[in-house]
Order: sequence, then C-alpha cells, then structure tokens
Amino acid sequence: GVIYENGLFKQHFVMVHPNASGRVKEILPAGKYVIETNVIEIEEGGKVTGVQMFQKWPVREARPVVEKLQGCTALLTCERVIDALFPVTQGGTAAVPGAFGCGK
Repeated sequence: GVIYENGLFKQHFVMVHPNASGRVKEILPAGKYVIETNVIEIEEGGKVTGVQMFQKWPVREARPVVEKLQGCTALLTCERVIDALFPVTQGGTAAVPGAFGCGK
C-alpha cells in the first residue's frame, strides 16, 4: 500500500516481508496513525500477523539454496599474475584488492 507521509516524502510504501503469506484479514481505513500501528492484518492457518508502516528486516540474509556445490574448474584469465595470486573457481566469488580507478 501507499500512504501519504509529509511534504518531503509524499509516498510511504507499506511493504510485506517476502516470507509472509496468507489472506488479508483487515485493512485500517484512512486516518492518522503512528508507525507502530498494524495497518494490515494477515491471517494464515489461524495465526494473525500484523503489518506496520515500518519494517525491521535483516541487512543480510542468505540466499535460499539447497546446498553449495564444490568448485571443480579453475577460472583462467590467461594473465599469469592474476591466475597465480588470485586463483578463483568458475562460479565462485572473488574480490581483487586495489584502489578505485586504478584499472583492476
């Protein structure tokens, strides 16, 4: 949903956590509410969950995977220094150190 906030922020988006599911049981009518007020109630299996105008979500959340596969093939760049100092498997994650704008 979208709520008018103030002159600086005209639209305040009410977001539902990605893992939330169920049917919307109640939506509050237009009015003045504080951010801790449950503006939407979601019901799933007899359990009622409130959705507020602010969200507390973790900054980092692991991606949903069944298992992480072991790398078996090297990523070759054909640059001896890079391949020797920073070996990486195909599909793996790498970080190359260096300053910004130095042509890494």
